Amino acid sequence: MTPQKTINNSITNTTKKLSVQFALNGLSFLSNDGKEAPLFKQENLDQKGTPEELLYLLQQSLEENNVALNSVDVVEIHFASVLYTLVPKSLFDEKRSSDYLKFNSKILATDFIAHDTINALDLVVVYVPFMNINNYFFEAVGSFSYFHHISKLLEQSASVFKTKNEDAILINVREEQFDLVIYKDHKLQICNSYTFKTSEDFLYYILFTFEQLKIKPEDAKAQIIGHKFKDSALYLLTEKYIGTIILLDGNFKELTENEVHHPTQIVLSN
Repeated sequence: MTPQKTINNSITNTTKKLSVQFALNGLSFLSNDGKEAPLFKQENLDQKGTPEELLYLLQQSLEENNVALNSVDVVEIHFASVLYTLVPKSLFDEKRSSDYLKFNSKILATDFIAHDTINALDLVVVYVPFMNINNYFFEAVGSFSYFHHISKLLEQSASVFKTKNEDAILINVREEQFDLVIYKDHKLQICNSYTFKTSEDFLYYILFTFEQLKIKPEDAKAQIIGHKFKDSALYLLTEKYIGTIILLDGNFKELTENEVHHPTQIVLSN
């Protein structure tokens, strides 16, 4: 049975919510009941894992941290993989979902293809969710919501940057993966996700994209989400080539120097 997407519109300050983000090298989750400080946990794998390994890792972590799914009111799942593509809404045909992916992603004939609609940008995000994880939550809690993580990033960034007069460069940094979103002249110019191993890989993808869009690195202002970024080797290399770096939290609020090391907002980005 394929779990259907659901949206719970009756969330209150006392609603117990669980948000989980899955990537192939690990997961993170945020449990919040509105009464106590949110519980944030991150679990990493030593190497690229399978959806089955991720589910086992989640079950272990929930048990170790005393998070009982039968006590959770709202569950939201985010799939942070590179198995996605963007399609203009006017050209999207759900019956041909696999056709949009097969040219730039390795998919199987048995893969379930999902999609999220980004109305603010007239785009559809087409992607492959981990169905064993969806089925697990469907059996455990029944009603839940799931998205590709890039859909949430685009929705939020469009509301913040699309109406501004200045161009916007947004980089969302996670463990060995990052998303690059650029707006120019009030339009989305690029949205892509990259995997990387070294700081040089990370910088190469950014500078190559700048070159294609004729952006001068020394004049660029990159807004970066990822509360560990300031303390990483990525920062030391990136600041040598990009003119301005601004650190943001998960709500696109600029962090101060103190908040960089002690973030007031816990986000699912690494």
